[in-house]
Amino acid sequence: MFANFEGSDSDEKFADEDFQKNPRGTRRSERRRRDRSLKYLRAISAKKSRELPPPETLEIPKPVKKPRKNLQILSPTNLPSKWETVRQKTPEILRMDQKNRKLHLDLNKGSEMNAAGTSTNQQGIQGAGVKSFSDVVKTAMLLRNWVTAMEHDERESEPDREATTTNFVEENEERAILGNDHENFTTPPTGIAILKSLILDRLAKGYWFHISQTSSLYYYWTCLIATGILYNMLAMVIFIFDDVFLGYFVPWLTLNCIFDALFLLDIFVQCRMTFNHEGSEVQYTKHLIRNYLRTSRAVPDLISMIPVDVILFINPTVSLVRALKLVKAYRLFDFITLTQKRTDYPHAVKIAFLSTACYILFHWNACVYFLFSLFEGLSEDDTSAFGFSYYKVFDPRFPTCHAFFDNDCWFNEDEAGTLDLDDERPKYMEKMYDYWVNRHYKLEMGNFSREYSMSLYWSALTITTCGQQPWPSTSPQNMLEVVDTLIGVLVFATIIGSVGNVVTQMNQSVYDFREMMDGIKFYMKYRVVNLDIQERVLNCFMYLNTHNQLYDEKEILEVLPPRFQANIAENLHMDTLKRVQLFGTCDARFLREVVLLVKQQVYSPNDYLCRKNEKAKEMFIVKKGTLSVIDDDTGTELELLKEGSTFGELSIVHVRGNLLGDRRSVSLRSVGYSDVYVLHQDDVTRMLQEYPTDREILLKNARHMLHSRGLLETSELGEMCDGEENLEDDAMIDLLSVDEQLARLHNIVGDLDQELTHMITSFAHTTLYYKQRVTALENTFNYNRKRIRRDCIRGLL
Repeated sequence: MFANFEGSDSDEKFADEDFQKNPRGTRRSERRRRDRSLKYLRAISAKKSRELPPPETLEIPKPVKKPRKNLQILSPTNLPSKWETVRQKTPEILRMDQKNRKLHLDLNKGSEMNAAGTSTNQQGIQGAGVKSFSDVVKTAMLLRNWVTAMEHDERESEPDREATTTNFVEENEERAILGNDHENFTTPPTGIAILKSLILDRLAKGYWFHISQTSSLYYYWTCLIATGILYNMLAMVIFIFDDVFLGYFVPWLTLNCIFDALFLLDIFVQCRMTFNHEGSEVQYTKHLIRNYLRTSRAVPDLISMIPVDVILFINPTVSLVRALKLVKAYRLFDFITLTQKRTDYPHAVKIAFLSTACYILFHWNACVYFLFSLFEGLSEDDTSAFGFSYYKVFDPRFPTCHAFFDNDCWFNEDEAGTLDLDDERPKYMEKMYDYWVNRHYKLEMGNFSREYSMSLYWSALTITTCGQQPWPSTSPQNMLEVVDTLIGVLVFATIIGSVGNVVTQMNQSVYDFREMMDGIKFYMKYRVVNLDIQERVLNCFMYLNTHNQLYDEKEILEVLPPRFQANIAENLHMDTLKRVQLFGTCDARFLREVVLLVKQQVYSPNDYLCRKNEKAKEMFIVKKGTLSVIDDDTGTELELLKEGSTFGELSIVHVRGNLLGDRRSVSLRSVGYSDVYVLHQDDVTRMLQEYPTDREILLKNARHMLHSRGLLETSELGEMCDGEENLEDDAMIDLLSVDEQLARLHNIVGDLDQELTHMITSFAHTTLYYKQRVTALENTFNYNRKRIRRDCIRGLL
């Protein structure tokens, strides 16, 4: 504050100051500070008095004035204040010291009032005059420290500060530590309270429960509901067969109740299913319920909950009343859609769904056919009847011996000597029966197996219009045949067309591959390419087709928004880049931009990715396969790089002082087929222009890596040279942004301007100097002209 008062000049300035007014101003400021301090201390005392217990429980001590030093500060760290020594001096002592010092200063000024003092005072004034300047400095510094201490105390002891701030507490005050006597202590909750809180917590979680359409839980739940729908489709018509009706009617009702309960629970699940509104997922319970009620799903779900099974207790034969549950069939299509999104084999899944649809159609038609046969009456021994007949389906019989190993396991039919055995067999049918009667066993089949298999066989042949069925002989039979034919032409033809499209799509990639393969073969034969190269090209092409790499990744990802492209690239390469020492301390935002620059390349066996002494311009990341690091001078293999390894990370940045320069020191070769991601130096250079902070980090890491490998220029003591001038190298100009390049050019122009100015000034001084010398020479010549002429005549010059 008074650091400028030094020397005689300071004394002169000090003598010019008017010290008559300063004491008054100082007293006013001190009075204001004192009043503020006293006001604050009174507020603290009043607050403490309000916090004390009732008067009857306290013994009122005699009023004793405690100095300020008896107050201590309790902070979270329990450390004394650094202003404690300053507070020990009270404002009264400070004012007394200041008053004495001001008296000496007034006498030193030499005013008339002070000059009329006694001789003893004058001797004291003379002694004070020597130390007047140091006293002023000390007094001012003491005042400043005291004022700062007071302001610090006021800030720390404000009543409305947070709980973490310090508060003044008197020494040995137990109330500040132990608390008030009337303080209530919390008691641990009882078992009933714990159970009540647990129930309330579960209810709250149930109320705010929601499920996302993309979650695995919702997918498996939809799969369970789709299973219930398929169950209803199959079971509601199969009870037309007596064996099933008599044996499984009660279990069927039980399963009906179970799946009805699941359908009811599905309504709750759909009420809590989230939806997207303007790109944001809505999870608020009221909005989810309102959205479900507004959709077209609420009405079918409510209709499917009608208890139609009550009718089955009245009339068990009307199992078709369960067809009302099919209004919930939209959940089956939801499951198909979700499965196609999640599966890795979409064509196989689509064929499986189409096959299931065909089977359900055959199943329903088979049940209709058997019901029609029951109305017309079952035939026992007529194989040509249109309806069902047990005579058409026999129990299968299997031989007990094996004709390939046992010569006594076959009946000789060559005795007749005819080619047409059907004409001769009736003659020896009884002998053949007697021969096989003890050499076979019969697999007994129930009536349901025979009925269902024959009905399903008839249904499949009729709908597919394959024929080979008995002709209809009555009008109802004709009507059934016509309806089945229409179903086969319309519905089944549609299904077969869908299967054909799936097969065509599955074979489309094969057609494209063959076309590309034929084009490559024709080109290489037309250009007379070496056979070894042709074989390598075809093998590489087969490898690419096997691993689905014939298409460029960039073309596939172009249809996605840039954000999703960044997420995919980050998922593939971020972990690998973080393990690279060069990018170890870089910012995550910079790394997200770097992963977008990575490009995929495939190398065949013995292909060189780079050779020794080539210009280093790429960094390689091994995604699949094995790479070999080779020293071309000795031909030895130095290292094998597996999946996730990196090579050439120092090649993407130019470091000043690199002993290798920008050349490769080893070669890199692919052992087999390798999938490698490449990061080019030019791409990283353009990226570093936008990230100056990460550029410095990258260069610093590169210098440390080179220094640890002994490939960086060092000082005479072996220390790493200063890298601050790294960006001043001309080779680093590409790393700078446009603004930095313009600033650098501006500095260069300024340096050139200074150099030109210096050269012009030097030229002017040199010109003046030589002009003066020429003038002096000219004057000397004019002065000695006669003498020079005489010497020339004499031949002395």
